[in-house]
Amino acid sequence: MDVQKAIGKLEHDLCHFLIGEMCKNNPEKRGSPEMYRYKGLNIKLDPQSKAKEKTIFVRIGALEAEFKIDSCEKNSGALSPEEERLVMIWMGQSENNYLLKSVFNQGSSKKEISIVPFDLEEYFTKI
Repeated sequence: MDVQKAIGKLEHDLCHFLIGEMCKNNPEKRGSPEMYRYKGLNIKLDPQSKAKEKTIFVRIGALEAEFKIDSCEKNSGALSPEEERLVMIWMGQSENNYLLKSVFNQGSSKKEISIVPFDLEEYFTKI
């Protein structure tokens, strides 16, 4: 699984989930300009983080919040209360939670390529 494709899928799913839930009572609201801010939402995770708990960052427009993957609770940051509640519900869905955990674990298992200066290749390859 490609990490970037998986994150893109998660962003797309969250975007459509938020739009669907926000427009549940008023379907005409779906085409309103305020719904376009969800089209540009970002999900960022940092598997190299030193924190004990796995977290993701969700950015909607200029606002950002950090959520714990395991408990689906908000850790820090600020979105609107309705958006925070909906993101926690979305994260709690089994398929989304599984995909978040697998992307996080796959990203943390990547090994960084060490950069070897060209004039010291022989020294580093002998070790």
